[in-house]
Amino acid sequence: MLDTMPITALGDAVFCSQRTLERSFSRVTGLTLKQCQSINKLDAMLEYLYQRDAREIDWAAVAMKFGFSDQPHLTRYLKSQLGITPKTYANKRGLTIDVYGGVHEMQKAAK
Repeated sequence: MLDTMPITALGDAVFCSQRTLERSFSRVTGLTLKQCQSINKLDAMLEYLYQRDAREIDWAAVAMKFGFSDQPHLTRYLKSQLGITPKTYANKRGLTIDVYGGVHEMQKAAK
């Protein structure tokens, strides 16, 4: 519900004002509702991208699917969140992305 419903409607759905909902949510999670929605969107987008071949990703279609007005907005969003461009992310499937910043190679299991 949090990722599909506007914040203004979310308060109505849980029978409280938007401001009360925002304060309560922030007190419990340490995040704003908008930050949480952004995290959920990023998570869904990365999962979607991970399931596709990097060479076949239509970035304009991905932008539309996840509610961006155009591809440059998607590119700026991913670069601000991950620190790398979408194309770099798509090509680095063997890397993990630290949510606190940075990209690290996954350690291969010792044989």
